[in-house]
Amino acid sequence: MLCLAGSALAAPRLERERCPFKPPRGDRVECHVLIVPENRELPQGRKVRLKVAVLKAKRTAGLEPVVYLSGGPGDAPLVASTPGADALAEGDWWNETANIRRRRDVIILSQRGAGGTTPNLDCFDPRTSEPAKARRRAVTEQQERDILASCRALLERRKVDLTMYTTPALADDVADLAMAFSLPRINLHGVSYGTRWALEVMRRHPGLVRSAVLDGVYPPQVNGEQDESEIVRRTFLQLYADCAADAVCRERHPAVRTMIEGAIASAERTPLLLTLQLEDGAQTARLDGAKLLLVLLRMMRDGEAALIPEAVAAVGRDDLRLLRMFAEDLESNDGGLLEQNTQQFDGLYNSIECRETWSAVDRAARRRQIAASGLYGLVARLSKSPAFCQLWRVPAAPVAERQPVKSEIPVLLLSGGYDWLTPPAWGREAAKTLSSSRHVVFRSQGHGVVVQDPCAGRLRDGFIDDPNPKRALPCRVRTPPNFTAAYERARNLPRYDKEKSE
Repeated sequence: MLCLAGSALAAPRLERERCPFKPPRGDRVECHVLIVPENRELPQGRKVRLKVAVLKAKRTAGLEPVVYLSGGPGDAPLVASTPGADALAEGDWWNETANIRRRRDVIILSQRGAGGTTPNLDCFDPRTSEPAKARRRAVTEQQERDILASCRALLERRKVDLTMYTTPALADDVADLAMAFSLPRINLHGVSYGTRWALEVMRRHPGLVRSAVLDGVYPPQVNGEQDESEIVRRTFLQLYADCAADAVCRERHPAVRTMIEGAIASAERTPLLLTLQLEDGAQTARLDGAKLLLVLLRMMRDGEAALIPEAVAAVGRDDLRLLRMFAEDLESNDGGLLEQNTQQFDGLYNSIECRETWSAVDRAARRRQIAASGLYGLVARLSKSPAFCQLWRVPAAPVAERQPVKSEIPVLLLSGGYDWLTPPAWGREAAKTLSSSRHVVFRSQGHGVVVQDPCAGRLRDGFIDDPNPKRALPCRVRTPPNFTAAYERARNLPRYDKEKSE
């Protein structure tokens, strides 16, 4: 059923606000707050306030804007990662959208319940202050459960209705955004969870969407947690096959699988000690097998799979430079290496994932698959979402929401060959019911190919201008991992005092 966004009772409104962003010379940005009902069936009830940034086109041509839908769930693209910083500059938004903004506005809409919106469902201080980081690292497992339970109780006392923080509600926010700006048609650009958000907009408001670009496809009919360990295993098998097919990698690492699996098993027995240089000072991380695997998966996610054999081989020589570089990136952006235990204090993430993903997981089958995956199941073992979901207490999504989205809207689906978070198989699955779609796999890239490969950016920009799935590709997408360039990068790293494993 469509939302009530068209009802006069639930009419959204915009408030102009002062922008905290500093656009480059010659560029312009407008900032607004979009005000919508928390529950559209109770239009006089609580209001949700969503931040909106409009990156203005270079010239006004009346063309349909691009609405960017972020990932997570829970990402906050309009909130800087450090106090006083410019979120648009941090995300390189001005350069990344330059071609689109020649003739179209780019609109960034916050997710209801995420950072920068009211209400904000986050259950812990953001990672942006040094005291907050120190406190978070020291949280024990029991304290973690207590924090979530207290947060859930506080939201309940404030009468925040967590059943209204869902993908369909976010999709209706997009329709309200279009109504508030008097936009008859929009283009969508979704990344990761933002692709599921975009698909739901297409399902609920098909007449609104002119075209959609889905980067890192996460369709509603797939479950992101059910087969995690098997997806990780298959992605590493692809790395081993690509290495064996490459003359340089094959010569340098003839037993690449044995080497990588041996390094993970060794770290599980005797953790590696890494000194990470972070914004709040030097911190010592203990990398057991699961955390070492997390760093290697981060490399895949960033489109750096070709460096993994070099990084692991270097660990065997007590050279931790490559590993440390990616561990610092992981800890600075996402955390997970220094905390005492895996944490998820993002209330919107819990609201959506508990409702739409974990409620449908066959947990016994998941445990069996983790056990069968051996070392490749170590990261999946870290998840505490089953316990968190018991504390968070949101109802399961109806089965109808998990059905494939059927649409004739022109759609470009983009996947990275080494994306274990939203693997290419999910893009193929989504495309089955999108009759005017094209699925393009960038063989060597990871999660979010538009920011990793200039070809993907050109493909996106061209599709938005002319949403024809049959257009010729503007560049090569099937290029295999460049192990030769990876070897040269590793060889040319600056020296440093060697760190030893414990």
